[in-house]
Amino acid sequence: MRPREKCGLALVVVLGLLAAPAAAVIPNAQKLADAVARTNRAQGRSGPLLFDVTLRIGDSPPLATGVLASHPTGLARLELRSNQGFVERHLLQGSEYRASRDGQLLRSPRPFLPPLFLLQAVSGAALRAALSSYGVSAGEVVLGLADDRDCYVLGGRLPRATGGEERRLPSLWIDMETYEVVRVDRQDGVRFRFGPPGSFDGIRAPSWIAIEVQGQMPVQLDVVRVAPANAPAAAFGIDWLLAPQPAPAPVFR
Repeated sequence: MRPREKCGLALVVVLGLLAAPAAAVIPNAQKLADAVARTNRAQGRSGPLLFDVTLRIGDSPPLATGVLASHPTGLARLELRSNQGFVERHLLQGSEYRASRDGQLLRSPRPFLPPLFLLQAVSGAALRAALSSYGVSAGEVVLGLADDRDCYVLGGRLPRATGGEERRLPSLWIDMETYEVVRVDRQDGVRFRFGPPGSFDGIRAPSWIAIEVQGQMPVQLDVVRVAPANAPAAAFGIDWLLAPQPAPAPVFR
């Protein structure tokens, strides 16, 4: 074998040895989804939940108070009562998002309602189905860094474009040590970041949720209270979204 061929073979062997450990630390997508679902169940989040929240934009004081109901089947609704007197309602049905203000549909609503049902999936199969409906390629896993947390990324991620501009794939970011969901990226540029979990009467849930849209001031929902909800799927419908004011009393408590 000629010297150049020996060098080339040695390089292939070295690269193979370097790549093998990296591949070994990445679980397959099914096992990762199962681990996330086990964490959801252990943290008490596997049933319908109610979140009492306050909403801030940028560095503002709270601008609204609200009640967010989330169902593990992929449904969620949020009613916000603004300090200025109007009421906004946001409805999420899988990947379909709609909102109203004082009973009138909004053409381009800000995405104030996070997909918390991804933190409630009771099984790996349910999580993968929810991710598929949300546009996430649930069969691909890569590594990523979210803030200072090492993560598995279900759905993949794109490298930074020239000039530092970030392009996004729909993806679910999972803490490598705790298997908590820490981030959800949508392809349209919306990012949901979940703060460290707090304890709310035995339920572990994010203490805050940051909502980032490129070109807009960041929004934050601060979680005040979390409780189990009596939330039938029929309660997450267009009739609730378009109901005239005053809004009906919550039916989930």
